Amino acid sequence: MTVLVDIETRRPVDLLPDREAGPVAAWLAEHPGIEVVCRDRAPFFAEGARIGAPTAVQVADRFHPWRNLGEAAERCVSPHRSCLRLTFVESVPEKASARAPAESGSPWPTGHRCADRTRAKHAAVHTLLAAGHSRRSIQRQLDMTYRTVQGLADAARPEELFQGQRQNRRTKLDDFKPYPHERWVEGCTNAWTRWEEIKTHGYTGGYGAVRAYLQRLRTSPAPRQPVRHPHVRSPAGS
Repeated sequence: MTVLVDIETRRPVDLLPDREAGPVAAWLAEHPGIEVVCRDRAPFFAEGARIGAPTAVQVADRFHPWRNLGEAAERCVSPHRSCLRLTFVESVPEKASARAPAESGSPWPTGHRCADRTRAKHAAVHTLLAAGHSRRSIQRQLDMTYRTVQGLADAARPEELFQGQRQNRRTKLDDFKPYPHERWVEGCTNAWTRWEEIKTHGYTGGYGAVRAYLQRLRTSPAPRQPVRHPHVRSPAGS
């Protein structure tokens, strides 16, 4: 259907059965004296106005150009949203890491993937807050949930977000940590070899957990003394 509206009074004047040029041309021919036809970009409206009111000036209404411009801008910018967000987040880690080393008391040292990601997000949110952006605006700019933005914004330091159930939860590696720790103190720091070794003692977890554990040992300020475990022995010939 097509709604005909008087652009001066903004009142509907008629309703056409479809969106074809014929009914538009016929209606305009029955109502001579129309000087301006305001339409969208549909070609059948242009043709109907040209046939039914050949002397009328055809203009575009403001709504459609603005909408078309907005859609064009969105199509242009949307593919690059992730690039813009990553560029911003990567521009602030120095501020985050400045307060994040071991002396801050953080349970996760610098270099821990989850900790560093949380620090970068925390710095990004607080940088935008300091610039006067609202939390809703930050949610859209960083493509986060509002709940995530709230948590980051309410935390004065990123380390506050590390406290809780997550780091206290037991993992598959906990019962096997004494052995890779002892081997690390002895100078055997290859994570893959240590993973292969503890698998022979019943460890069913992944290599990533062993690598992360040894990485924490590497970044510790001073090596700790190995803790002997009565049930784990180094395989012969290792």
